[in-house]
Amino acid sequence: MAADGRLGGLLDIVRSSGVQRVVLLSSQGVATQRHSRDIEDAVVRSGLEWTILRPSGFYSNALQWSEEVRARRVVRAPFGDVGLPLVDPADVAEVAAVALRCTGHERRTHTLTGPEAISPRMQAAVIGAALAEPVRFAEQSRAEAREVMLRGMPEPVVETTLDILGEPTRTEQLVSPEINSLLGRRARTFAEWTSRALAAFK
Repeated sequence: MAADGRLGGLLDIVRSSGVQRVVLLSSQGVATQRHSRDIEDAVVRSGLEWTILRPSGFYSNALQWSEEVRARRVVRAPFGDVGLPLVDPADVAEVAAVALRCTGHERRTHTLTGPEAISPRMQAAVIGAALAEPVRFAEQSRAEAREVMLRGMPEPVVETTLDILGEPTRTEQLVSPEINSLLGRRARTFAEWTSRALAAFK
């Protein structure tokens, strides 16, 4: 059964239990046609009050570098100078809580990003500053990054991810103001996320 079919069955159970409102964590890749709309469409057709969240990449993806940062003070990544407006997953969670608890978000789709574009090279520098030690950036080729990513991700997901990281669309590079308006404060920076996650890099 397709993923949207399984979700449709789950949504039927949710609706029959008396739940009226759902929030779907989707992806900005749906808006830029990098990912299928099938799951979003299933939620829209569910008969429930729905809100869809489309975040950009998460700051927490930097945890994939933690072992090498701890051992060798190095970050290895492709496309070192391509910046994307990544987002703090804690901000996404807060928006989800607001959408679930408060009215006014029904049948709305929110695009969620951080406050600025940040590249892998810049992320390495931020982690180094938080550690008060230099962290070297080592740029991978696309082929090298692909080999590493295939150890834990399906090939189509790897290729799409590398396309976004290396050649983002204009839409994927835009900073969204929605976290600011939804939470009444600015979106958290990568430096703020790093300060909370610093133990993983020490």
